[in-house]
Amino acid sequence: MLAVYPETIELIVKEYEATDGIRAAEVDWWRGDGLPFGAVVDRVGRADLFGKRHPHQRRLSMDALEAGAAALHAISGKLQKAVDFYELWQLVQSAFRPIYGLGELAIYDAAERLRYRLELESEHLIYLHAGARVGARRLAGGRLKKESAWGILRYDVPIGLRRLCTHEIEDVLCIYKDELLLSPQEFRARRSGSSGPGCGQQREIRPGC
Repeated sequence: MLAVYPETIELIVKEYEATDGIRAAEVDWWRGDGLPFGAVVDRVGRADLFGKRHPHQRRLSMDALEAGAAALHAISGKLQKAVDFYELWQLVQSAFRPIYGLGELAIYDAAERLRYRLELESEHLIYLHAGARVGARRLAGGRLKKESAWGILRYDVPIGLRRLCTHEIEDVLCIYKDELLLSPQEFRARRSGSSGPGCGQQREIRPGC
């Protein structure tokens, strides 16, 4: 692992935790308390966040999303019986794999959103997809071991990140992939909208990858 700046990691975690309220509202939406499980599957399959397409899936066709929703409905019983996040992720992966356009990000996102309703969590393994993999690769010095391409363990990330749950760490690796190795001064400069001394407009805090 490359040497990282503990203070930068602390700044990143602090900024990330400042968006807890936004993420909590999204969790409540995906969990859908009081709704039948089928309604939650519809939301997840169609990437419907508060009635709008989730930004992660904005480029996917509605045909692909509808096919994904149908594929999840077809295995609804299996999804509800999943005993851990790994099984849930595998079920979604098998359901989405034949559908053009639904790649690893769509697979992870769907599993991540369903897990709130199903109350499942990955305790030790941090699952990787395109963006999060870039962040993990940078922390690893530019290359991940072959067996780590789809997931790394909690002890593979800097100590400052380990106070977050594995799913939050995945989010941070994706959101902050371009900033993980910055010095504290460089990170603060980016946040002030400046590449050097001086003032700039404060950048908006990003609620999710």
